[in-house]
Amino acid sequence: MSSPQIVYSYLKDVRGVKVSKLRRTTKVADSTFSISKIINMMADTDSYDIFFMNGKDVLVTNARELLISKDLESMKVSPLLRRVQALKNDDTVEKAAAIMSHYRMRSAPIVEGKEIIGAVYGKDILNLLNKQNLRWMPANKILTSNPVTVNSTEPLSTARRIMVTKRIDHLPVIKGGKISQVLTSMHLLQVMKPSERIGMGLRGVNMKNKFEAQIGNWGSTRVPNLATNSPLSVVIESMLQADTTCCLLTLWDNLHGIITYKDILNILESRIPSEVPLYIVGLPEDFSSAGIVKTKLEKIIRNLKKVYPEVEEAKATIRTIHNPTSQRIHYDVSVRVFTPYRTHNYSEMGWDISKIFDILGSKIIRSLSQRSKNRWKTSIRMIDKKDIF
Repeated sequence: MSSPQIVYSYLKDVRGVKVSKLRRTTKVADSTFSISKIINMMADTDSYDIFFMNGKDVLVTNARELLISKDLESMKVSPLLRRVQALKNDDTVEKAAAIMSHYRMRSAPIVEGKEIIGAVYGKDILNLLNKQNLRWMPANKILTSNPVTVNSTEPLSTARRIMVTKRIDHLPVIKGGKISQVLTSMHLLQVMKPSERIGMGLRGVNMKNKFEAQIGNWGSTRVPNLATNSPLSVVIESMLQADTTCCLLTLWDNLHGIITYKDILNILESRIPSEVPLYIVGLPEDFSSAGIVKTKLEKIIRNLKKVYPEVEEAKATIRTIHNPTSQRIHYDVSVRVFTPYRTHNYSEMGWDISKIFDILGSKIIRSLSQRSKNRWKTSIRMIDKKDIF
């Protein structure tokens, strides 16, 4: 009962809520600030995202992106900033969720003229969803399976490297063969926060020494740990009560998956008009290539339907990948094709989003058309000769 089509219809009212009803104040900084000052601001206010204005452009950085920083005092934050799309007061939660998913943020800025007047926070959208009856939707439909883990005896530098290279913010910590806590990018930001009691020339050395220490008890033990088939409403309620940004899901005492704000916000997907129900996550309507993306996805599924009639629904997820060393924006695109028998998953990365969808289209059609041929051959072999003649 939890197909994208049913979820889309059920959450219509939530998607249509105006962001003006959820607007709260947010931190706005200056791009000339040092990384050290930005880290202090974020750590002191427990802010994952922090926004900047550059003329009419809105820029952002977040805790995970700051983890690559080394020279905190002299390096300016500007190289780590990326431009993002902003909201207006009359925009909807559906658009806010799309922006947060696309840019991998936990809040979306609201702009009036050349001023950031506030933001919509993922936590407030979760509060909206918590008022819906989502007990019919099992958590295992949206979880991120087989999450990366780390041992408590590893140094903090290992956790830092994993988060940067894997582009993740939550790292379950194993102690004594079991998950004991979850380490987040915000915890590591606290490690990086410069000490006010140490000399300017020694601060870099101090940070290096901190990251050589074992993970130990660093992290949060308040993270909910639920059964894999728990209702999504229970997951959301547990995360809000514990004031955490993730929930662990276990199967027979083994860690099976993790659910974060990102996974939950993704259920507020947009729909593309087509013969086969198509949904897209992380594509703001004013995204420069929105039209191209929608057209190519619709064409992929239309062509696929000709060789694989069993296709019932399809869902695409688009995220940007920020790389401070490259001027090009890269994209991570995944497509899920739903059939009566199973769900087929495909993904591709690159900087040319049009080319990415061309590659995905060829990959999907080649894979599923071959499956269709193989199943037809198998069916022919199973027919008794007497039934043929």
